[in-house]
Amino acid sequence: RHHRRRCGRDSRVRRARRTRDTAHVVAHAPTAFARARSARAHRTRRARVGGRRDMSAYSLNHWVVSSDDDDDEHGGAGGADADAQQQHAQLFTAALLAAGQRAAIWSDCKDFVDTRARSPPAKIYEALKTSGAATCSVAARAFLEEHFETGPRDRRTTPELVDWREEPNVALRCGGEKARAFTRHVHDLWKILARLDADDYVDEESPVQESDGDCESGAGALPQARTTSSRIKLPYPAVVPGERFRETYYWDTYWIVLGLLTSEMPATALGVTNNLLYMVTTYGFVPNGARVYYLNRSQPPLLTSCVAAVYEATRDGTWLRQALPLLVQEYSYLMRSERVITVRDAETGENHQLSRYFANTTRPRPESYREDVEVARLATRKCDNPIAKVELKRKIYRHIASAAESGFDFSSRWFRDGKGLESIRTCDIIPSDLNGFMLRVELQISALAREALAIMGPGESGYAERVYLKHLVAKFEAAGQARRRAIHAVLWDDAAARWRDVAFESRPGELVTEVVRDRSALSFASKSPFTSDYTPLWCGAADPNSEQAYRVVESLKTSGLVTANGVATSLNETGQQWDWPNAWAPTSHMIIEGIQAYAPREENYAKELAHAWLRTSHSVWTNTGYMHEKYDVRVGHDGVGGGGEYVPQRGFGWTNGVTLRLLDLYGFPDDDIVHGPSTPTESPPKESPASAKTAPATS
Repeated sequence: RHHRRRCGRDSRVRRARRTRDTAHVVAHAPTAFARARSARAHRTRRARVGGRRDMSAYSLNHWVVSSDDDDDEHGGAGGADADAQQQHAQLFTAALLAAGQRAAIWSDCKDFVDTRARSPPAKIYEALKTSGAATCSVAARAFLEEHFETGPRDRRTTPELVDWREEPNVALRCGGEKARAFTRHVHDLWKILARLDADDYVDEESPVQESDGDCESGAGALPQARTTSSRIKLPYPAVVPGERFRETYYWDTYWIVLGLLTSEMPATALGVTNNLLYMVTTYGFVPNGARVYYLNRSQPPLLTSCVAAVYEATRDGTWLRQALPLLVQEYSYLMRSERVITVRDAETGENHQLSRYFANTTRPRPESYREDVEVARLATRKCDNPIAKVELKRKIYRHIASAAESGFDFSSRWFRDGKGLESIRTCDIIPSDLNGFMLRVELQISALAREALAIMGPGESGYAERVYLKHLVAKFEAAGQARRRAIHAVLWDDAAARWRDVAFESRPGELVTEVVRDRSALSFASKSPFTSDYTPLWCGAADPNSEQAYRVVESLKTSGLVTANGVATSLNETGQQWDWPNAWAPTSHMIIEGIQAYAPREENYAKELAHAWLRTSHSVWTNTGYMHEKYDVRVGHDGVGGGGEYVPQRGFGWTNGVTLRLLDLYGFPDDDIVHGPSTPTESPPKESPASAKTAPATS
């Protein structure tokens, strides 16, 4: 009886806490169980007061992940501001998303989940159960028209960007009128892309419908208003990518910050960086974007780079010292056990810790519900076992969301067959670019902590802070050295002279938090080179001015990715937007500045690549009047990039940032330059023999 009571108590504790460290839970079982019991009783009391099942921070996490057996993998959402949006998160159930698809009001699923609700969540949830929307498209349309607005709100208020001016120095330095007009236009776009979150919340023109007993006692107007929008409210004006992407996005923000600093707008750059820091304070990490449905995944970790860039421009030491603990907090999230793969190296006896993308969901993405359901249907159509089919769909949904977390959504680098989404396996790949980003995070935190120590000075008080900063310097310098060894041992392909993604086979019943593989069990994930293979150069995986750095540049020159119109993302023509023939601003920028920083003798080649990008973006702007999300590098085309699951977007935040940055570094290309760094091509070149390797080379 004693054994059964003890086992039953431990089981209840694990269900209540959903923690990864079982030993810690058992050691603190009485306290943990008491806290869980108290929280459960509190939620029950709240539900009784409101006459409904309220969503607490714990139940938000329960929704953010996908199912009961994923509870221990939630993204860490919580806190006061999480409570403010949790009621709206309750709406994103499969039933409501299916009703939205059935009604066919919005051609883009994202438009639906970005649309404000006219009614409180509890009223919508109850009405849905009796509406008939689950089986009838007419009823679904009537239900949505009653409880939701007609579509996402357009910008109503132009935020005041206090540091914006008519013509920054980057425009004044342009020699010709054509270049100056182009630069001024890109600079002017910051005002168009600026957003205030207040636009998406309740105002006098659109009051929220009340329902008896819906709000808790003492709740003010603001928390009630915020439940009607999926947007995460941020404290400072945001600069968004544009069009479909009407909210802050994580990794886009870094190139937006670079562009703002080039436009001499440090206050605005500081604000958009503070918005990311605010989300770390609120949720423990930076989500994919500032929407509650993005709380189950992040994006490439560039917050540290944003902080470093803003600090370099402002030299605000007090702000840096406040930001550092938040950078460490995000790093802890990025190093969670389900995000780390241990690779055993038999040659050296070392266990390498490498990162992977891992979204905390096994359901369709709300913003792409229709597309994800169709991919899962196609991928499982030959599976006859209903239980196996459900499990396979869950895996596919996680792989899809993890690819979205990578920013490369979608690319053949994630496909087992290199052709279609049905073979996606993102979580079974150790990406070269992600581990480069993690190396950059570790090196930058160490450098920023050292800078903070220097700012304090020997005579300044704050013994505890000084000890903490010294600890950060030592810890992250060691972490960076270990990461660099791991990248070289596992991801470096000496024959191809570049870093490459490696794949491993998942095992049935294996815990996602305990994935360990021998180095010999890994294989290169794809035959084609990708621009992501060269990201580690920008991140510091090679020493400056080293033989390895110059070999990487030579590899790029012979890869087939470089064309007269820009650097294509891959050589695979799959119809996905992160494949041939598209060139993207972030990957182009990282390659160019990686060459500039680590292979200085190839500075002229970096300039040629920069001018190819500027020439293409200017040409397309001249023909269309817009800056675009991506560009087509083929000759004989209009230059507007295509492919993917949504129509090509215009605006565009990171394109503007990279364009201004390259104009500042290299100037506008001369009119008499008509040839880029390589011969133009209509179709992707064949990969070199070195690219066809299927196993890592011994370094």
